[in-house]
Amino acid sequence: MGKNNFVFRVDVNVINHLGVGLYSSTPAALTELVANAWDADAKEVRIIVDPTARSIVIEDDGHGMSADDINSKFLKVGYSRRQQPKGFFSDSGKRRVMGRKGIGKLAMFALANEVKISSQAQGLEAVGLTVNVPEFKKTIEENKPHPLDEFEPKEFNKKKGTRIELLQVLAGLKTTEDYLRVKLARRFSVLDDAHEFKVFLNGKEIKKEDRGFYQHVQLLWAFDVATSSDVKAMAKNLAQLPKVITDGKNPEPCIALLSNVVVCDSTEYMVSGYIASVLLPRHLGSKEDSANMVSIFANGRVFAEDVLTEANSAKYYQSYLVGEIHADFLDDDNVDRATASREAIKKDDPKYQALIAFIRTTLDSIGDQWDDWRTELGLDKAEPQNAAVLEWIDTLADKRDQKAAMKLMTSIKNAVVHSDDAKNDAAKRVLYRGAIIGFEKLRLNQQLDKLETVTDILGAEFAAIFASLDHVEESAYAEITRQRLAVIRKFAEISNNPSTLEKVAQQYLFKHLWLLDPTWDRVTSQAELEKTLTAYLKKVQPDSTGARLDISYRASSGRHIIVELKKPTKTSLNYSDLYTQVYKYKDAIEAYYKQTQPGKPVPALDIYVLVAQTPSGFDDSKRQSLAAVNGRFITYSQLINDAKSSYQQYLDVTNVTGPLETILKKL
Repeated sequence: MGKNNFVFRVDVNVINHLGVGLYSSTPAALTELVANAWDADAKEVRIIVDPTARSIVIEDDGHGMSADDINSKFLKVGYSRRQQPKGFFSDSGKRRVMGRKGIGKLAMFALANEVKISSQAQGLEAVGLTVNVPEFKKTIEENKPHPLDEFEPKEFNKKKGTRIELLQVLAGLKTTEDYLRVKLARRFSVLDDAHEFKVFLNGKEIKKEDRGFYQHVQLLWAFDVATSSDVKAMAKNLAQLPKVITDGKNPEPCIALLSNVVVCDSTEYMVSGYIASVLLPRHLGSKEDSANMVSIFANGRVFAEDVLTEANSAKYYQSYLVGEIHADFLDDDNVDRATASREAIKKDDPKYQALIAFIRTTLDSIGDQWDDWRTELGLDKAEPQNAAVLEWIDTLADKRDQKAAMKLMTSIKNAVVHSDDAKNDAAKRVLYRGAIIGFEKLRLNQQLDKLETVTDILGAEFAAIFASLDHVEESAYAEITRQRLAVIRKFAEISNNPSTLEKVAQQYLFKHLWLLDPTWDRVTSQAELEKTLTAYLKKVQPDSTGARLDISYRASSGRHIIVELKKPTKTSLNYSDLYTQVYKYKDAIEAYYKQTQPGKPVPALDIYVLVAQTPSGFDDSKRQSLAAVNGRFITYSQLINDAKSSYQQYLDVTNVTGPLETILKKL
């Protein structure tokens, strides 16, 4: 104990406010200490962080405290200056105070194990005290006073001010300069000459520009003219509407003024601030460093760090947004709307509910204009994907087609398909390609309607129609071919695993007969007939495959196809048995049609037996004999190689592609 008998006294009604995690992060705790400096009419706050020494020092040039002030105000947790004669204003009467609950000083004890406090009021000697935080917390839990050790500090340069030294900063807290600079810049709106309040971090002034996103702002909506001018000065890359949009006049920045009136119980309240959109979501950062939020400010400091989630309508454009809304009316009466840690607002408050409703309406109006502006601005040629898309749009002769295509492609550009940038770009390539082919097909349908009026089949209009048809078909078939090759390669990967190969063959062959023959692109849908005929085959030939056909029957291009799978593990097959089986299939099909459709010719028939290896002794004469009953053996390896060769040959010989496919390849 010292001559001043400094003692911590804690009001019982605030004990419940003190607990682990009251201030969950270093920025949250430092915000309270900077706010205290503002309330003390300080003009400068200097913060020194040293992660290596595990120390943080915060010093201000405010009015400081005498020994009596420390005892009766600072060391009385729960002391609220708003209940004193000057109420909502600082001692100078020029500033609305930020503090309210009288517990912000406890933020110090969420950061360090030792706290040293020095202060000097004008004309008085400097005083100092030390708090051993673990011991302090123990006495608080026991509801006892906590005597403090005193020391004689150095006098302040300006003979007034307060210095707080946080020593033995807790392990695990993030205290790097870059991190704290961004976070503190985002938590105060009074860090400028206009408010005569500056905060320095390791000797460098913290400015609004340190928030880290203004250079990426593309579109801006402001609630007042002053904020519009302020943000415009910092947003060096603000988009400019093209001259064609602005009637040939000088390009205009994408800035709009919003309604700033919030109505609650028939009373109107004014807000200021802005909501902005960046070029790409990643420009707002990620995870805990993300600025993708709309913050509520009151009296110069953040009152709720993010309400975007609460006001969110789940529209994708909101992942581009950042903003701050100044709603001083939330902190200008005797109602305490802040939660214990000052990190959020009590959600059941009527004024807050009115503000959230206002924000939802505002975001809806922003969404409509966001789409319009981003469409008008078009695509950025600097991005490779966009360059290919723009090249395609330039091939469209009709300006109306170009406009429609630009709108469609811009909507894809603006979409956020995946949070990972690489996966998002890959997904967009697929979307671009599909949208271009689809657009061309729709455009082609409109052109084909003109054929009725064409009189000269050698004319340019007629040639243009079929040139477009060729390009679309070529691109579509090239894409199909690539997809089929991918399936075939998958077959090749598992060709040495008989068990897996059989299951894959059963799963894919029936629906993808192009694996057997590339000419079987489309299969006639005759599901009921196939079902009936399959049942008939099993009924009349129950001994052919143990009353089971792995792939029973399909119809394609006027021909009827039967495919019999032999297990890949079964390598010893008798030709005579297989021939008999094929013949029975042929005989059964013919009998079925003669019985059910007398007088009509029997459809052409192909019978495939898929085997692990060709039966021993199989020669040309037997091949011809088998062909006479419409049969054919094909091995699994032959199936894979033939299909792969056929489709790869198509891609290899198509060296000269049409303009559309050339563009699509660039995606």
